[in-house]
Amino acid sequence: MNTKKYLPYIVLFFGIISFLVFYKVENRNATASLAENTIRFHVRANSDTVIDQNLKMKVKDAVVSYIYRRTGDFASAAETSLFITRHNDKIKNIAQKVIDENGFNYTVKSSFGTDSFPTKTYGDIIYPKGEYTSYTLSIGKGKGHNWWCVLYPPLCFVDTSTGVVPDTSKERLKESLTDNQYKTIVKYRFKYLKFLNRFIE
Repeated sequence: MNTKKYLPYIVLFFGIISFLVFYKVENRNATASLAENTIRFHVRANSDTVIDQNLKMKVKDAVVSYIYRRTGDFASAAETSLFITRHNDKIKNIAQKVIDENGFNYTVKSSFGTDSFPTKTYGDIIYPKGEYTSYTLSIGKGKGHNWWCVLYPPLCFVDTSTGVVPDTSKERLKESLTDNQYKTIVKYRFKYLKFLNRFIE
């Protein structure tokens, strides 16, 4: 058997396997670090009707705008967490005002803790699935599809259609991760061996 003939393929095979193993390990490490340095945000609609879903988005816009105006220069998730817990009543009042002004008699509830999230892409940044600190607002019965984003670092207004993530948000991510961990959450896709992309989700 002429092993030299197949040597390039063998090297390529083990190179790909090594990359995937390395990626998975760094991905797990990045997820753990992200969970410690991230605050995600849920808004749960009363139901899945069009009017309830539209109301959900109006509440989201008002609340996120208020939080971002007050926390834009914060340099850690801990600062943002403290702000949310101290201003929880104010945030709920903002949400309630939107609900009332749109003619609904729903109330709004909030919770702050740990929640499970699926893999989510914000521009060119991938947040792996896992357990993250989460601030949740539930409108009325809270039975409708939810909307979520990242409050810290601020990614709620990222334009996913253009893939533009603010440099300031990326810098805050870099500060909480190693270089290798950061690289694993920046969207990477195999251009030619496309079947491998499913292994790095």
